[in-house]
Amino acid sequence: MHPNPAILEMLSLVYEDLDIDTIEQRFVTMVAELFPFTRVGLFFVKHKKGLLQGKLCKGFNEGSISTIEVPIDGQYLLTRPLITGFPLWNEPSCDDPFLGGLGLNHFALIPVVNKKRIPCWQITNCQAVDCPAYGHQWLRCWLVPGTKCKDQTQPSLEGKSALCAECPVFTGQDSRAVEGIMLVDGPAPISDETVTMLSIIAHGVGAAINNSKKYTQVLRESIRDDLTGLHNRRYFNERLLDEIERARRYGGNISLLIGDIDHFKLVNDCYGHPAGDMVLREVSAIFIRELRRSDLVARYGGEEFAVVLFDCTPERAKTIAEGLRLAVAKANWPGLAETRVTISFGVASLTKDASTLEGLIGKADKALYSAKAQGRNRVWIAPQAMDDD
Repeated sequence: MHPNPAILEMLSLVYEDLDIDTIEQRFVTMVAELFPFTRVGLFFVKHKKGLLQGKLCKGFNEGSISTIEVPIDGQYLLTRPLITGFPLWNEPSCDDPFLGGLGLNHFALIPVVNKKRIPCWQITNCQAVDCPAYGHQWLRCWLVPGTKCKDQTQPSLEGKSALCAECPVFTGQDSRAVEGIMLVDGPAPISDETVTMLSIIAHGVGAAINNSKKYTQVLRESIRDDLTGLHNRRYFNERLLDEIERARRYGGNISLLIGDIDHFKLVNDCYGHPAGDMVLREVSAIFIRELRRSDLVARYGGEEFAVVLFDCTPERAKTIAEGLRLAVAKANWPGLAETRVTISFGVASLTKDASTLEGLIGKADKALYSAKAQGRNRVWIAPQAMDDD
């Protein structure tokens, strides 16, 4: 069995992208175009919640797929391939509570696998060189008609079910290795060969999605602080530089907050670095809760944090900083006995005397120094130049 050029082109286009949404959209569109199906749906696993969630579709009524949420349980047709790793096709759907209302005709459920699996002939040291799956890394024994299992030739995929249920290669599947399920539906029964081809394609798409996730993780780690999950200083400065340049060209208010936890060294000295890490994580969580999603917040270094507020006047920025200060002061700090955790802020805005990255940061730093000098646990706003009024 040799994939036709259109399918090879489809897989090459999928692999060109590192954006998961683009990969998924191309997958659905191309399957609908290359195969004689009237409807295609794509479901993805939410592993932490133990659910299969509908996401994309072509040919189904709007909302009919995206509203489906199914517990990952082998009793449901839709999630059975997640448990077994085996495609399911040409079965009646009327008894399934999640598929019964879709009005399916002849359908198949194809698992989208995200991890490479070792083929059976490698695991069992098989010598059946005349088996169609022998020697092929990309073919799986349960996907190919005519393969040999326990010295028995199985002419049909359906005839493999009983043997697969006892096979350590097959039963060793992990549902976490399955990214999702592709649902296809058409007017005619779906052949074994079509199921095999769809499974091979789905394996390739699953690998592309896995690569995309790894890329996203590496990208996230390059711009995030490991301890707090906030942006790191390098990324923050790059973004702030871009926003300053944009404000110069098109106008707009930008304010910068620089906050520093008061007497943080005493926390580490008295309670140890794990307690200090706990404080840093909790302060970060407070920032995330209190700020808008559009605001840019970073761990700027040590116990210092920086926040860029977009479309924000100096007066409004001071109010926001005061809200953050109060939230930190009122927070509970388990394990710190009677020790209070507070934070001081310096506030500066983009003005004629602070129109560069260095100027704006320097101005906020001076304001922070003033807040510390005035007794800490307070907000100090940098004065504006007279010609900014």
